[in-house]
Amino acid sequence: MKTRTPKQNKSDLLKSFLQSETDLTPQINEAIFNRFFDLLEEHLKKHLTIELRNFGVFKSKLMPSRYGSDPRNKAKIYIPSKWKVAFKASESINKRLNEKI
Repeated sequence: MKTRTPKQNKSDLLKSFLQSETDLTPQINEAIFNRFFDLLEEHLKKHLTIELRNFGVFKSKLMPSRYGSDPRNKAKIYIPSKWKVAFKASESINKRLNEKI
């Protein structure tokens, strides 16, 4: 049986970030944190590749249009092309993730 892994959302990450960074005010830390995610989003919208050393690479990939089937009535439907975000973890983070196993 598959086990569920705990989830963390953006506010959970921000709380742990604020606990570890004590040099700046919480408002400045939150602004930095939010700006980082805003920049990621802006660059991905421009279809730029974002490489974070020892972490991974974010890319926006164009998924081609295709035909699928409606599961309710098996009718053929057209699915237009769209952009998706892809993430590939670096080798070093994969090694660190698997050290504890």
